[in-house]
Amino acid sequence: MGFGTLIDDKGEAWPAGSGELPRRLGRSPPEFDFVGHAVRNLGFVLLRQRGQSMHLSFRPALMTPPTLGTLFYRLAEAMPERLLLSYLESDWRHEMMRSAHEAMLRLEDLVYASSGWRPASNYLVQRHPLLPRKHSALQSLGPLLAIWYVTSGVWTDNVRDLLATLDLLDRAVVLQNPARSSRLVFDYRGASFSFYPKCWNLLAIGRDLEDQPDRDYGVRTAQAYREALDEGEPRFEAVDAVIRAPDNRARRSRYDRLILPWRGSGNERFLTGVSVLRATYQLQSA
Repeated sequence: MGFGTLIDDKGEAWPAGSGELPRRLGRSPPEFDFVGHAVRNLGFVLLRQRGQSMHLSFRPALMTPPTLGTLFYRLAEAMPERLLLSYLESDWRHEMMRSAHEAMLRLEDLVYASSGWRPASNYLVQRHPLLPRKHSALQSLGPLLAIWYVTSGVWTDNVRDLLATLDLLDRAVVLQNPARSSRLVFDYRGASFSFYPKCWNLLAIGRDLEDQPDRDYGVRTAQAYREALDEGEPRFEAVDAVIRAPDNRARRSRYDRLILPWRGSGNERFLTGVSVLRATYQLQSA
């Protein structure tokens, strides 16, 4: 992939093989690995591209908003089909992304979580296209989506067993919409949801979706599920939410969610929501 491009902490782009930037910073002694030093210690991003593939090397905790902004511009301009993210936390980690859009979301996850950035809004939703090859999370949820299409969304009591078989049950919610009612009632809530006390998974059963310790989060979540119910179609989306626990501590969670509407016997309907958590962290001040 060659030398590639360095994006510095001010958002300026430099040829990675050029000696101009090291000389400006006074760091160009012989045999000095300036590119590696800049990525590890200065918050620079190394971007290398070959065809429709791109490799990004960075340290999330040191990345500045100008650097992230320039990087997003470069990704939007190039629109690579495959991206390898190599990032330094306690050690080097590597993740493969399937599109520029997915990579941008993951970059936000990593940078926000490492620096504790607070979102502009307590609840943001962005719709994704239903293209498994373009999104890793949807690929893992693809078998469930395929079954929904094959069965035309007809509910059976085996759906929960299906979620368990696909190893999706712990991050799943099952809601019941009783006949001649607008209510969305918890029928099941997975064990991996950790922003409320564990006992709340049992307390939730039979409650309305809005009736949560953080009622604002419940109301906003219910809106997305009702829209999926009204449309009668799958809904795949990225969620960025600040959720308050009963002790008033706030946690930011960023996840991808697939909502499926199901038709039961008579006029009764059901909804399943399965999420893939991308990042979560406690907010220092809320």
